[in-house]
Amino acid sequence: MSLKKKPAKLAPLTRASLKGVWCALILPWTDRDEVDLRRLAKEVRGYGGTGVNGVYTGGTTGEFYAQDDETFEKVTQIVCDEAHALGLPVQIGVSALSTRTVCRRIRVARRAKADALQIALPFWLELKDDEVKRFVAEVVAEAGKTPIVLYLTGRSKRKIGPEFLGELARSFPTFIGTKDTGLDIPALQAALKEAPDLAIFGGEDFYEKLPAGGKGGYCSITGFNAAKVVELYTLCAAGRLDEAKPLADAMKRYLHEALIPMVKTEGLWDSAVDRVQRVAGGGVVGLRCQSPYRSATEAHVKRVIAWCRKHTPELLPAHLA
Repeated sequence: MSLKKKPAKLAPLTRASLKGVWCALILPWTDRDEVDLRRLAKEVRGYGGTGVNGVYTGGTTGEFYAQDDETFEKVTQIVCDEAHALGLPVQIGVSALSTRTVCRRIRVARRAKADALQIALPFWLELKDDEVKRFVAEVVAEAGKTPIVLYLTGRSKRKIGPEFLGELARSFPTFIGTKDTGLDIPALQAALKEAPDLAIFGGEDFYEKLPAGGKGGYCSITGFNAAKVVELYTLCAAGRLDEAKPLADAMKRYLHEALIPMVKTEGLWDSAVDRVQRVAGGGVVGLRCQSPYRSATEAHVKRVIAWCRKHTPELLPAHLA
């Protein structure tokens, strides 16, 4: 009788060690809007050997807002088990509308051995400074030694300026990093002046952000071709910017010409567009988004592949090249 190999112990995530390419996991829904656990496990395994630094759940791409407690618990356990078996660390998204719900989700994530917790500020009412501090203090206390990554998004209504970010970083050592895909270079530099050791992440914009002090990206294009995103990060992290520029330009063109128009002109949200990428990239997540949000179609998938084949063939995943 063979015994299942015990996964190797992962090094703790810290402000110094958090870096690289992290990919968002998409939930595969059944026709009854229940998560398909078999396909989810397969989806996590699909990132094995791609070179990504880790995976995460519960952002917009992962439709955290559509998960009830039972779904959240199942997703969290499966993702942690499958990713850890591959040697990949996991950030579990625990965002919710109340501190109470967030803390309940933190307890679930800690039981599943999550390596970090990713969280946006509660967003129904815009938080004031004292409310932000109270929220962060309470979730940090609940998280214990498990580190926290703040997802700074306009959808939470509240912008965290550089000075306030530095104050939070100094007050809470287990607050190790941020996700802010809308951060420009001056804002990144201002944030690092106040919190020089914080791991500040953007998206796939490594070419611009890494030389300015960024540490990596939470990347939607990994769904289409994770290995190619890792290649871009590796070149930029090594300072080989001349080699990286053509790939960075291709990725930027793909984003702005093939993907963003689906949001701007067709009314699809990010979660639907990211499904298009992942299905085109060979993932098993399907195109179905949770109601009431509209889903993309197979026509969108075919169109993205055709566009990429014509304009940026270097980005095509191996099965389409």
